[in-house]
Amino acid sequence: MQIVLDIPETLAEKLRALPDPQQFVVDVLVQSLDCGLSSDQWWMLLEDIESVAVDTGVADLAANHDHYLGTI
Repeated sequence: MQIVLDIPETLAEKLRALPDPQQFVVDVLVQSLDCGLSSDQWWMLLEDIESVAVDTGVADLAANHDHYLGTI
């Protein structure tokens, strides 16, 4: 599985310097989101992300999220 994020190069350099960047991201998700998922549950979700993905038919959803959320 590969997730692509568009992040500033300075942050990308710091992530590449981590011994295990993928585990770091999972640890951040576990600690930051109050959804009750454990590290193992996050790994299972991320490994099978395509099975829970929904095709919205909107190609620019991330770029124009405020429009689709109804905010100005």
